[in-house]
Amino acid sequence: MKPLLSVVVPVHNVEEYLEECLTSLARQSVDAVEVVTVDDGSTDGSRRIAEEFAARDRRFRCVHQANAGLSAARNTGVAHTTPGVPYLAFADSDDLVVPDAYARMLASLESTGSDLVTGNVWRLTAQGPRQAWQYRWLTADHPRTHVTRDPRLLADRVAWNKVFRRSFWDEHAFTFPVGRLYEDAPVMIPAHHLARSVDVLHRHVYLWRVREGSITRRRTDVRGVRDRIAACERVSAFLAGRGAGQRARYDASCLRDDFVYFLEGLPMGGPSYREAFMADAGAFLDRAGDAALEGLPAEARIRWRLVRERRLDELLAVLDFERANGTGTFTVRGPWGRRRAVHPGAAGGTAGARLGRGDLPAVARLVEASWGTDGRLTLRGYAYIRNLPADAPRHALKAALVREAGGGLPRPVPVRTVPMPEATADSGQETHGYDHAGFETVLDPARLGPGSWFVGVVVAGHGAVRRAALRAVEAPSAQPVVHDLPDGLRAVLGYRGGRLALTVTRPPALALAHDGGEAVVELTGRFHTEAPPTALVLTRDGAPERVCPVRREDGGRFTARIPLTGLAGPGDGGTPRGDLPDEAGRWRAALETAAGSRVPLAAAPDLPPPVFADASGDLVVEVQAGPFADGAEHGPGDALRITGAGTGAGTGPGSGTGARSGALVLRHSTLGESVTVPVEPLPDGRFTAGLALPPREGDWEVYADGSPVRVLGALASRLPLDAPGHAFRLVRLHGDRLVVRAASPLTEAERGAYRQGRLRTAHYPGQRALPLRDTVLYTGGDSPRAVHAELVRRSTDVTHLWVTDGSAADADRVPPAAVPVVAYSTAWYEALARSRRVVAAEPLPAWFARRPGQTVAQTWHGTPLGRFGLDLADTLYADHQWLASLPHRSAQWSFLVSPSTFATPLLRRALAYGGEVLEAGSPADDLLCAPGREKTAERVRRRLGVPEGHRVVLYAPTYRDHLALTPGEVPGRSRAYRWDPALDLSALAGSLDDRTTLLVRRHPRVTGDVPAAPALRDVSGHPDTAELLLIADVLVTDYAGLVFDFALTGRPMLFHTYDLEHYRDTVRGFCLDFEARAPGPLLVTTDEVAQALRTTTASARLHADAYDSFRRDYCDLDDGSAARRVADRLMADDGS
Repeated sequence: MKPLLSVVVPVHNVEEYLEECLTSLARQSVDAVEVVTVDDGSTDGSRRIAEEFAARDRRFRCVHQANAGLSAARNTGVAHTTPGVPYLAFADSDDLVVPDAYARMLASLESTGSDLVTGNVWRLTAQGPRQAWQYRWLTADHPRTHVTRDPRLLADRVAWNKVFRRSFWDEHAFTFPVGRLYEDAPVMIPAHHLARSVDVLHRHVYLWRVREGSITRRRTDVRGVRDRIAACERVSAFLAGRGAGQRARYDASCLRDDFVYFLEGLPMGGPSYREAFMADAGAFLDRAGDAALEGLPAEARIRWRLVRERRLDELLAVLDFERANGTGTFTVRGPWGRRRAVHPGAAGGTAGARLGRGDLPAVARLVEASWGTDGRLTLRGYAYIRNLPADAPRHALKAALVREAGGGLPRPVPVRTVPMPEATADSGQETHGYDHAGFETVLDPARLGPGSWFVGVVVAGHGAVRRAALRAVEAPSAQPVVHDLPDGLRAVLGYRGGRLALTVTRPPALALAHDGGEAVVELTGRFHTEAPPTALVLTRDGAPERVCPVRREDGGRFTARIPLTGLAGPGDGGTPRGDLPDEAGRWRAALETAAGSRVPLAAAPDLPPPVFADASGDLVVEVQAGPFADGAEHGPGDALRITGAGTGAGTGPGSGTGARSGALVLRHSTLGESVTVPVEPLPDGRFTAGLALPPREGDWEVYADGSPVRVLGALASRLPLDAPGHAFRLVRLHGDRLVVRAASPLTEAERGAYRQGRLRTAHYPGQRALPLRDTVLYTGGDSPRAVHAELVRRSTDVTHLWVTDGSAADADRVPPAAVPVVAYSTAWYEALARSRRVVAAEPLPAWFARRPGQTVAQTWHGTPLGRFGLDLADTLYADHQWLASLPHRSAQWSFLVSPSTFATPLLRRALAYGGEVLEAGSPADDLLCAPGREKTAERVRRRLGVPEGHRVVLYAPTYRDHLALTPGEVPGRSRAYRWDPALDLSALAGSLDDRTTLLVRRHPRVTGDVPAAPALRDVSGHPDTAELLLIADVLVTDYAGLVFDFALTGRPMLFHTYDLEHYRDTVRGFCLDFEARAPGPLLVTTDEVAQALRTTTASARLHADAYDSFRRDYCDLDDGSAARRVADRLMADDGS
């Protein structure tokens, strides 16, 4: 069969993802496809995978070339496609193509004659598929459109969600620019303009994998910012000849989208990055002129004016303000009609600060909706005008409005103003208070009548009046809620285009019950149409309709038999089910009547899968629906108890555990950590499970057998449901997924940026004016723990305070003799202000100022192996804003504890510290030198469940800077990094003999799951690292600084250095010649580590001299008395 479509796939070192990608192409529903993979000099197993596909599938070909980059590989692939194939597409080798994507796209082009077709995109994240922000506007198909008629297509700048007519591609001789990053836009934007017409499909065609460390996601890369701006300039130059309006519109889109990522990276970037950005972005603005700034929000106009005027210091101050307040926050000054935005950093003001009506929009959010027994709907939420404080009732006047979706005049609805502190907390800024923005209103569907009604508010304050639609507090919670009313009416409270809408209808047909087995389901229901139903029709995107006969019965009832065979979802179509959205396998049901019309078929909310009500109350069929919850109630104590049924068949997070194995899996939505919850079986395949407070703040998605637990309609109307102590709640997100939301440990009076700002700027200074207390505050690390133990041993008459993040996971880390203090709580600010002594293992907050009489001991983390602090200034991942704060931070220390004479000059230089250094050794390592440590080791082994006589292998790697989580992904305010599973722990554990136990300790800053395996124990939560080192017979690590600690034991060390060159030359680098001085072998693969563990004695002999010199040169101060020395110095200092 001659191919209709050529797909070019550039390949470079993606063996982890390539099999999935090529499989998704091989199993496209259209068979007439040729796939040209271009191996761009891969050094891993990618070439082998590509060649294997070519060997077993004649539609695949593999071309090889020396590494030349993505653009060159794409161009090579196009040159190797079969002449005469009418259509062309591109796919990246770590992404996935939706199973029927090319069939739909080709059908569109065949139907319309357009030159290219583009489709919607999912971002494939660690948490599953998420809508790509660039395509949120895509809610309907747009055939035969054009970028000049729909400027939103300017955001459609990638190559891989498109199919091109090959004659169009060749007519304009498109090629990707070689040797540059951001190679898509210079081809895609011209293609959009040169096309005679473009088809836009709202259904998703592509899953774009977001990988940490991707080259296009390096925010402060000089080459990256220059290539991005240069790419935009090339496109802008192309548009210069196509009308001034087109060029100005594109230039403005660059300022809204392309450049913002790099602009926000300025505070982190070093001098060369800042110079490059200001020069190139400034030149862009000089050329683009004022026309590019028109229509931008006030905050954007201010920032870009500062760039254009090269006012870097003021720009950095504005960006620092926005980092604390979020983009779009400012103070409003001046009389009405001449109001201006004022930023603390832009002292001289800017020409873009004049405010128009659109610069002060209203914010209106629905917080809670509840139905009363009288059938009325109560809505609670908040509304305010952004940047105009609602800190008093007179500044927060509100009225509610409803308007029928088809038009007509708005109807006023009575509203009551209520306190709403979450309005301020949710705003994410620390400048304005919105506590009086709350409102409560009641809607009566009986008075409104059938129809769809948008719900909005009018808010007035500070001389401004705004109208706004009510929206969800967060996009994932914008889910419809179904409520059945008397007289057969049904109300659906949902969102249309993000706006809250109440729809009241009398369903023409309602499915009431079903019965049957795995092969056939018999559905019964009632219809209210004049013409009786003749068939039940099932439809699913990309699949032919299925028609099921309907038997009409007396009393307006009907029965339909639904064969389930052949209705399986697309999980067997090339794309793993866990990588597809929930709706991918669903069939939607409708009734066909004798009059030839089709009417929607609603469903009772308590129908269980596989034939059940979706979130909007409509009947769907999903053979692989998986587990669901249909009940929840308060359990004993502060617990909640859920009930449900079903077992999953997916491959999502938590796969391999679930109801079949007697447990649910709660997986944190951003941290990647999981906890298991036992399941109690009930009759008829049902289960119940008790849910307690999860270990950390945030959203915990509930899984069983690897599939998400769904919320049936019977339970959806009761959510959210708070646990008795309000520490967590059950919510429904992302359609119908069950989520456990663990609250912040802070009180309502402490939550949010605004209240944190008041604690920092008002409460903390006020506390500093009060007398010091005889307390010792400890924060972070093992050395403060050792100093605390020494003071307790001495019975020192002080109160010990231990900083904790307040999570259940952190509770065990608090020593018995210490009082826990939750970070960022009122008590924490007071402790920093009034504790006479502070022992820290990390820099304290930038606003902390040591007061007279206060002693601050900085123990740091021990001897450094990887470069740190100011020594990172020339690296890609350095945060220069943080580095600039180091001189002030280190000036607050009374003395710095050095673990070795080798470390002393490193610490001084990297931490910008010029004060007293106490060369005491590392307090954390005293245990490794202590008399009687053998007894301590036995106790620790028993506590950890290590069998007697077992050899203990401890795997303890460091974190990777390029795997950093964004601040929004991390609960609290700590830095965190994703777990890097480069070492195959399951395989390693399986290779060990039956008298070896493998302990795994994640770095404290690393999040993620450690795989379960026999003889493998996750000890990341163990409070004392020294105890783990004490019982370890062998240490396996990479570049972790604890090699200096473990060297005190004299036991073997193995180094898993799979990314040595990258870590050394790009990420961080070393404080010593690591390759020459390493006291053990450097190993690359899991097999090499396993082999070395079988021959540790020989390896130890081979590296004995290196080990001895390493210990001599870098561990010279450790003798078991470091904590005593630090305690002596701490208590002797009067703090003056």
